[in-house]
Amino acid sequence: MNSALAIEASDHLRRVIIPFWKRLKDEVNGGYFGRVDFELTCLKKSAKGIVQTCRIIYFFSEAAIAFKDEELAAYADHAYRFLLSYGFDEMHGGLYWSLAYDGMVEDSTKSSFCFAYGILALTSYWRLRGDEQALQQALQLYELTEEHFGDAIGYKEVLSQDFSSDPNTAGLFAKDSFGGEKMMNTPLHLLDAYRALYQATGRPEVLKKMERIIGLFVTHIFDPTDNSLIIYFDRDMKRANTYRSYGHEIEASWMLASSVELLKESEHTPTILKICDILAHQVYQDAYRDGSVMDETHDEAVRSRRGHWIQAEAVLGFMAAYERNPESEYYRQAAETIWTFIQEYLVDKRPQGEWLYRVDASGKVTEPYAVVWPWKGPYNNGRMCLHLMKESLPL
Repeated sequence: MNSALAIEASDHLRRVIIPFWKRLKDEVNGGYFGRVDFELTCLKKSAKGIVQTCRIIYFFSEAAIAFKDEELAAYADHAYRFLLSYGFDEMHGGLYWSLAYDGMVEDSTKSSFCFAYGILALTSYWRLRGDEQALQQALQLYELTEEHFGDAIGYKEVLSQDFSSDPNTAGLFAKDSFGGEKMMNTPLHLLDAYRALYQATGRPEVLKKMERIIGLFVTHIFDPTDNSLIIYFDRDMKRANTYRSYGHEIEASWMLASSVELLKESEHTPTILKICDILAHQVYQDAYRDGSVMDETHDEAVRSRRGHWIQAEAVLGFMAAYERNPESEYYRQAAETIWTFIQEYLVDKRPQGEWLYRVDASGKVTEPYAVVWPWKGPYNNGRMCLHLMKESLPL
């Protein structure tokens, strides 16, 4: 592990990320405010997404564990109490998709992607507090996911509140003009959630489902013709379009490797580790340009974008690739260079700022995106720093 990066990551958490998210604590309605616009104005009556709430629980739980800090643990408690009070559907089970600022249900849709973050958050909170209710809730979400979302090939994305209908979901997680009825991101994050749940419970059935998901990456998601991951699928897990996401590929390159550490006996493990190396190399070759990683591929405007989460995942992905292949010094150098890009251009230098959502390849802001909204929380950047602080990255 790069000790200098570890020190800088710890300092960055303490100075920038943690103070920013502490200030978003909603003392009146519970939880954390759901939106801060580009001008750093907190929009206190914005919706509070459940994925975002779960990411905040995860972040403060893991930060409290890492720093052994009871004050940070109290911030995790605050987020968990909001989820417990308002986020669970007491009639039908599972988590809602989105709440209003005061906890009223805004969108009762059920999402397997959302459930994945629920499992991850609840197991992290259990690690922090030893709260058996949280662990039981994580297990219930796992069981609901497998009962209602799992199908013959992969996982359904979205169901109605009572799990009875399966609407056309092609537009729910669409990017630009691309979308599909299934996406690779859901099994990736279910795998990560199941990893955490298995480590907490040791239940063999969870490990078995992890192996099923790993097999899905081998047989359906990884495309050996161009060494990429297929992002969008139809219901039968056939490619829906040509969309490619370098951010998801570099993220998967270390998350898959981390999960198969628990699957040493699986027939898929050697193949997955090889895929992880292929993905890291391909992203380095195709998308690492001028000290940062491009987002996607489908036009020049997109190729010039440098999203905050892609850079955070690239630091982790390239550092993990370097630890698996220490002779490949260029991976370490790339991770350090991207970290410098982050510090220079993505970290918001304004007082009380955190990270910008996105800049262009030269580091300029071209679109005034909100700095907090349902798809920007303390997850990717916070997780990056927490992992860099560890003695070694999960391989």
